[in-house]
Amino acid sequence: MIMQRRGTPAVGRVSAFIFIAFFSACSAKNQVNPKLAAEMPNKIIWAWERPEDLRFLDPKEYGVAFLAQTIFLENDRVTPKPRRQSLEMAPGTYVIAVTRIETNKKTNQRPNYSPEMIEKTALLVRSTLELPEVKAIQIDFDAVLSEREFYRLVMKKIRERLPAETPLTMTSLASWCTGDAWFNDFPVDEAVPMAFQMGSDEEKIKTYLRNGNDWREPLCRGSYGISVDDPLNVELKLGRRAYYFNNSAWQREDLERIK
Repeated sequence: MIMQRRGTPAVGRVSAFIFIAFFSACSAKNQVNPKLAAEMPNKIIWAWERPEDLRFLDPKEYGVAFLAQTIFLENDRVTPKPRRQSLEMAPGTYVIAVTRIETNKKTNQRPNYSPEMIEKTALLVRSTLELPEVKAIQIDFDAVLSEREFYRLVMKKIRERLPAETPLTMTSLASWCTGDAWFNDFPVDEAVPMAFQMGSDEEKIKTYLRNGNDWREPLCRGSYGISVDDPLNVELKLGRRAYYFNNSAWQREDLERIK
């Protein structure tokens, strides 16, 4: 109920109220799901497409995000390539199934991004939850500008297909995390900034972080993606997960490089 004080136009106050409400709504941003801190280990090892024996990892300290499949999109075709390489882990390891999405950029072979392609892609991602010990899902897709809407629709469809309690995460180019919030409406629990192999933006982003700045995108403020072969050499924010990438098969001695 709006009370009108004598001599004060109610319409002006109503307009101000609407403006404040609108501004507040526009300012609200999706954040990293705080439940992840209690569910996931603080250190996650990325295991890509190669034989990996990770039984030396302590499940109380490390989780594993493994490449479960790569999905290739071309014209009207959705072609999955499941993982072919062996992967061994200690019992009780927190396991994240990663799906890599690749699109053909050639003019005559670009995907049509049809509703059928969205549906099939989402179903293939959902199927990785049935793999042994998988507790969470992650999507790795370096979407270009023209693919962003497709990515948005796919993520929404994936979230609809997953149990509500299953974490859904994504990787993010570091430049996305320092730029516009184009994916802030994605129904994900976090976006992992890949702070390595950053191309022409590398020195700019490293300088930005060295100056004490945080990622501009709130969904990126829960973790860092780091390569043991390309150290970031900046002070990381405390209390965040670190995902570690290695260009070769993981060995016990690599853990010393992490420390």
